[in-house]
Amino acid sequence: MRITLIAAHDPNLVIGNNGQLPWHYSEDLKHFKQTTTGHTIIMGRGVFEEINEKPLPNRTNIVLSRTQKYNQVQTFEALEEALKSIHNEEVFIIGGGVLYKYALPFANKMVITLIKKTYEGDTYFPEYRNEIGVKWKEVSREENDDLAFIEYERIDVKK
Repeated sequence: MRITLIAAHDPNLVIGNNGQLPWHYSEDLKHFKQTTTGHTIIMGRGVFEEINEKPLPNRTNIVLSRTQKYNQVQTFEALEEALKSIHNEEVFIIGGGVLYKYALPFANKMVITLIKKTYEGDTYFPEYRNEIGVKWKEVSREENDDLAFIEYERIDVKK
């Protein structure tokens, strides 16, 4: 199984503010949809509430929550439990901040949208940039004026 973190963050790693995305870039939303459609996505309860507790279409939606159960999606209390239910595919971790931090050491790949403008926020993506070239290698980049779509893969360290 391939575990991929997909996120958009600003130069300060901001990913959210007051339970919302601090920005709206339709190009990023299209990229997210195109990348995750047909796959399993795992999100924290807060993210599911942010999308009005509606599963994202054409994806298997899994929500992690210790306190809530939802009828319309699979719900698990722990990431490991959710991962055991998925077989032989790429799974996307879509947030929030606590889940990204927890899942980063397990991830094989990151799909990052770098928002070039800075925003106010209270939720952050975990720091990874100091590990580029050590644990992560950039494998693709597409840039425009406002955004950069960057993919990283974990560097296999063989001993």
